[in-house]
Amino acid sequence: MPTNSRAIPLKRGTFLAQRKFLRNGNASGMKRVMGDVTAIVTCMTDAERPFLAACLNSVLSDPGIARVMVCIQSSNTWIDDVMESIGEDARLQILRMTIDSPGAVRNEAVKHVETEWIAFCDGDDVWCKGKTAVQLAHAKAKGADFVGGDHYLTDEAGRIRAVALAKYLPMPSSWLVRTRVMQEYPFRGEKEFHGLEDHHWWFDTKNTVKKDRCPKLVLKYRVRGVSLSNFEPSKARKARVVAWASKPVIGWAVFVLTGCLWFINRSKSYRKLLK
Repeated sequence: MPTNSRAIPLKRGTFLAQRKFLRNGNASGMKRVMGDVTAIVTCMTDAERPFLAACLNSVLSDPGIARVMVCIQSSNTWIDDVMESIGEDARLQILRMTIDSPGAVRNEAVKHVETEWIAFCDGDDVWCKGKTAVQLAHAKAKGADFVGGDHYLTDEAGRIRAVALAKYLPMPSSWLVRTRVMQEYPFRGEKEFHGLEDHHWWFDTKNTVKKDRCPKLVLKYRVRGVSLSNFEPSKARKARVVAWASKPVIGWAVFVLTGCLWFINRSKSYRKLLK
């Protein structure tokens, strides 16, 4: 890895390492970045290591991205290997911190964002091509401060198996939200991980943040065997759908059926959650 990196001391034992990478540029200087979105990628467990490169490649190829902050544990020893595997890019920055809930990790990263927009992505998910461009166009047309997107369901290997309905609540990896909104309305502080930080945020901001839905497939959500969210009922449902869709012969039928249901039910707004 390059030796011309610098460490910026931060609070809570974190530090931000910025490297002068050459991807999307050349030896004489970096390519001008036109995007106005900071991607916050959370990768706080070793279990996400096999998927992080695919995640970062999808994020870095997005036309709207000006900066990518990768959140990892302070004890992480393998991040440099992943960075070498994807190539160098000046937009990549590493934020190390002690392990915490996803909401707390994102809150910490938001403190260092300088762009107008934020897009979250879990380290095992993959964005579809042009994700933020689609959502930024929607935000501009609707004057929106928050734009969620729809998603595919993939198996652990990353193969698309089904289409999720996403009628009530978008996955955080599909969010595009103005930075000032996340600064004013951060995720709840949690003493214990329960995987509902997005659910709580949705209710906490129901009267203060208007949520727009961009009814396009912008995310490939990976359903894997070992995940912090395995105990969630919604995750269990996704796992069952992917399991059925992975079976020979009937797999194609599950994909077609879920795709048709998504197409019929797609909307530019989310249905009201009761609890």
